[in-house]
Amino acid sequence: MPRKFPVTLLLFVLATAVSVAAEIKVATLNCFLLFDPRIEHRGKLDEQQRMSLAQYNEKLSNLASLIRGYDVVGLQETGGRAEVDALAAKAGMQGLWVKGNDTATGEEVGLLYKLPGWRVTSASRTPELDRILSKHLLVEMQNSDHRALFLVIHLIRPIDNQLAKHHQQLEAIKTWMRYQHATHPGWLIVVLGDTNSTLVERGSSLFGFGVEAGESIDFQPTHLNRSAYDRMVLLGPGTWHNVEIKAPPYDNRPPAALKRVWTDHFRLGGEIILNPSFRREH
Repeated sequence: MPRKFPVTLLLFVLATAVSVAAEIKVATLNCFLLFDPRIEHRGKLDEQQRMSLAQYNEKLSNLASLIRGYDVVGLQETGGRAEVDALAAKAGMQGLWVKGNDTATGEEVGLLYKLPGWRVTSASRTPELDRILSKHLLVEMQNSDHRALFLVIHLIRPIDNQLAKHHQQLEAIKTWMRYQHATHPGWLIVVLGDTNSTLVERGSSLFGFGVEAGESIDFQPTHLNRSAYDRMVLLGPGTWHNVEIKAPPYDNRPPAALKRVWTDHFRLGGEIILNPSFRREH
């Protein structure tokens, strides 16, 4: 007669499988001018602080160490496809990139992922944000039960004549979030990246919707100048857990050469626990 499987053990195995399937570890990292020195980029930033090839390879290893263990990582201040793919390979992940339209800096955003059981259904810029937000990437993913949107952003600094445009960018993202949530109330929506903003509002977010990961750790700094520029905002059927910040291994005033092969930002990361009732809309 076949041996019976203990009911308590079976329930434990099933509960464990559900909990693993319902967790996504998400992070964001500004890479501080991750430009391959063998490539001529748009803009002047890589010319002003160009690395040697040895420094570039060291930087890739250093950045990979900051994001190890995460399933989805938003990137800012990369040179484009070559750099996103190189960091993805170093981190054992896959990379996504779509060309932006910031010709002044030459900076691009990207996304890395390693999510078994999930597939990417699209990676693109979105028309609702294209006019106002030169650096963004929208990635849609799904598995058998869940559907998610990850919007990677890098906003301009709110100084001088750029202040009005910075506010317009915030409003555009707010409008986009409102529309997506109203149209797809069961989807997970995550906005992540460098906002260049120090404004915080407890119980809401910089965009007026969703929950900020940084609120659970009192908006600890994510930059060497002690500002909380880097944000992750969650809207939809999920909650943040185990939010943390990881800084490069240097003190408050690292020499320029050391900072260059790391970054001047800190990695912000956290776990998203999807609600048990969350099911993908077809």
